[in-house]
Amino acid sequence: MALLQFGTTLVFGVPPLWNNENQPDPNLRKFQAVIVGVLGTIPTLTLAYVTAPFAHQVFLQIPEYARRSRQDLMHFARTLNLNPKGTANTKIEFVTLRIFPFRKHTTAFLHELRALPPMKMRLANIELPKTEEWAKRQRAKGIFKRMAEVVKEPRFKFYVKEGRMYTMKTGVPGVWEEVAKRIQEQTVSEKEAAEKLKIGARRPVVVRKITRPEVGNERIKRQTSRAVRR
Repeated sequence: MALLQFGTTLVFGVPPLWNNENQPDPNLRKFQAVIVGVLGTIPTLTLAYVTAPFAHQVFLQIPEYARRSRQDLMHFARTLNLNPKGTANTKIEFVTLRIFPFRKHTTAFLHELRALPPMKMRLANIELPKTEEWAKRQRAKGIFKRMAEVVKEPRFKFYVKEGRMYTMKTGVPGVWEEVAKRIQEQTVSEKEAAEKLKIGARRPVVVRKITRPEVGNERIKRQTSRAVRR
C-alpha cells in the first residue's frame, strides 16, 4: 500500500503541480512539485523502517544426520547449547522485508548473534553487532562496493516471534527455543566477561617513597658547662 501511495503521488500528484498554469512563477511550481514528491516517500520509508527487523522466515543450517528424523534434529538443536565451540559456525539465514516487494536474505554465524533486552520503542530482539572484524572488512572494501551494499539494505537487527504458539507453525517446535537459548547464554557470558575486565582494571597503586633527611658526617662538638673555681 505504501508503494502504491508513492506511485500514485509520483504519477498523478507531481506532474499537475509541475505544469500548473495557475501558478505564474515557474520556480514556485517546481518547488511545490518537489515538496509533494518528497512527502510522498515518507509513508514508504516509515513502513520500511518499521517492518525491517521483522523476520518472515528463519533458516538454520543443519548437518546431514539431523535431516533423518525429528529426534536427530532435536539432538542437534540441544547440541547447540551443549557444545558451543563445535557449533559456533552454524549459519542462520533471516528472511526479512525491504522497501521493494522483495525479500531480503541476511546470513550470519550463530556465535555472532546477540540478544537485545526489551526496551520501549525497540522493534528487535536479536542483533548482529558491528564488531572490529566487521569494521576492518568494511575499510578494506572500495567506495563503490560500500555503496552497492547500502543499496542492498543490509540488516543488523531482527525480530523473531517467540512462544510455543509461533514455533508450532514451523512444524518443528523446540528447535528455535534451543537457538534462542544459545543466543541468550552467549550474550550473558559476554556481558559477564566485560564486567570482570572492568573490575580487574583497577587504578594503579602509587607507592610513595619515604624521604628521610640526610645526616651529615660532621661531628658536633659537645659543649659542657663546668663550675668555675674561685
